[in-house]
Amino acid sequence: MHDAEPPPPGEPLHPFGGEMPLPPDVEAPSLPLSRRERAAVLARIQALMEYWGITVEDLEAPTPVVAPEAPAGPRPVKYRHPVTGETWDGSGAHPEWLRRALLKEGLRVEELRPAETQPAPASGEDR
Repeated sequence: MHDAEPPPPGEPLHPFGGEMPLPPDVEAPSLPLSRRERAAVLARIQALMEYWGITVEDLEAPTPVVAPEAPAGPRPVKYRHPVTGETWDGSGAHPEWLRRALLKEGLRVEELRPAETQPAPASGEDR
């Protein structure tokens, strides 16, 4: 794969060929791998490459830059104050206006749902 020189004796082997520092959650092995361990690791790597369809050329190619996902649009309104028009999409902490409407103004949750999101009455309730 590459022609990097092995590290001097006593220095840990680097899983990335010494080109990048180890991630903080990966410990460098204290001793070099035995032939049996190395064969097992290589077999696992080959199996994973076959499973995911990764080739040696893929590994040698520059890593493609992946554009970050565009943020999702605004969430639909779940609650709207009938007088002030204040809204809440239901994510995060309850806003103060919602607490005030429910606890001090005596409004019910059903009264704060916009018309298009209110559940339809059960079949026997509106008769």
